[in-house]
This record gives sequence, C-alpha cells and structure tokens, in this order.
Amino acid sequence: MSFIKKIAAFDLDGTLTESKQEISVAMTKLLAKLTCQTRVTIISGEPFKQFEKQFLSVWNKLNINRVENNLILLPVSGSQCYEYKPATGWTLTYVKNFPSKDSRLAKKTLKKIINSKKYNLPEKIWGKRVDDRGTQITFSALGQKAPLAKKILWDPDQKKRQRIKAEFEKKIGQANLEISIGGTTSIDILPKGFNKGTGLRCLAERLNLNLKDIIFIGDSLFKNGNDYLIKKTGIESIAVKSPNETKNIINKWLS
Repeated sequence: MSFIKKIAAFDLDGTLTESKQEISVAMTKLLAKLTCQTRVTIISGEPFKQFEKQFLSVWNKLNINRVENNLILLPVSGSQCYEYKPATGWTLTYVKNFPSKDSRLAKKTLKKIINSKKYNLPEKIWGKRVDDRGTQITFSALGQKAPLAKKILWDPDQKKRQRIKAEFEKKIGQANLEISIGGTTSIDILPKGFNKGTGLRCLAERLNLNLKDIIFIGDSLFKNGNDYLIKKTGIESIAVKSPNETKNIINKWLS
C-alpha cells in the first residue's frame, strides 16, 4: 500500500518509546522503512541532545537502508528544526527564539510555585526540576532523570499538573507565555503562540505543503496536553497510549 500523506509526524516519549528511554530496534526499522514512502518527522519537547540519546543512538548504529533526507527532527516542541546534510550531519536549520525576559519570568514563576510547598512535590528529585532548553522551559516534577516507574505513579491523570498549570497562568497574567502538559511529569513553557502545532505548521510552510498533507501520532492529544494544539490546527491526528499501538499503526501503513 502506498502511503498517501506527505509527512508522517510522531511524538517521541510515550509514542515511539517510553519516557526518556532509548527507542527499540524494531521501532527504528519501521521508521526507516516509512522514510522510503514519505517524510518522517519526530517532534518532542525534548532538546536535540535527548534525541541523540534516545533516537539517533539507535538509528546511526543500525546502518540500514534508509532515506535520511526524508527524516526531520523537531526538538523543543518544534521551536528547533534539524535536518541531515551530507557535509555537516544533523544541522540546525530553523530556530524560534525565546525572549530572555519571558524566559526569566517563566523560571521565576516556577521557582515560586516549587517553593510554595502547595503541590505535594516529592522531596527527592533526579536531576534538574526546571530545565532551560533555550527555546523552551520545561518543568519536571521528579527531575529530568527520574526513573520511569516513579514518574508513571506520580501524576497518571494529570490532575496535579493541571493545578500547577492553573497557578502558573494565574501568576503570569497576560505575559507572552504558553504552557502545556507533556510526558509523564512535565510541563512545557514556550513563547506565546508557539506550540507543537505551530512547529508543524512552520515545517509545512517551509516545505510548501498544506496541513492536510500531514498525519500526526501522539500520546498527549487530550485537552491541555502538549500534543493537543496539533489536533486543533486541523492536522489529522491519531491518539495512542503506548509505543506498541504506534507500531501497529505503522505496520498497517506499510502492509
């Protein structure tokens, strides 16, 4: 069956692999096969260095038949775009700047929320709780390097993060910031008006494509999730609950 969409876009954590975990060889091979039929895009709130750790570490080792110029990586919710260039390797080709005053406000507000002790945040953390990714600020309740088992248990229904999100929005008022829930314990903060939906829209414009040319698969398409605004753009979207569900969908596309 010939794949009819011009871009197949995927979230990373919870969609292609478990949170912060290296992608499986089987999933990587499926994506490589898909690049022979269409452009494949991975968009995530994670920075590029995390893409290298979770995805490119496996992609590069496999040395399988693949079409690298049909693979586009969109870290930090699509505020950055990396494309493969034969002369330079993975190259940053687009970036959406985060004004420094807005970045400072986001970090200051998160610090106040953390210090308030109102949200039952665990005392023990693994790595940074507030991560400045240059074009995005990410809050991770248990820290960036928390064990997956601990993360899954902390806020499975997103209610704790919904409360933190509401408090953040109350404190910043009309500031130029956009906030959404992502992953298992995270909240992503971007410049106002920029989100994963904007990231895919920018990519489509750069490639002279329409939004109807894109199909997206993600695990955070619920309201206020960090994939939700992709769905709101009108991009055809498929919600999944695990990488296994994603595998099944790709296999059907390739059959």
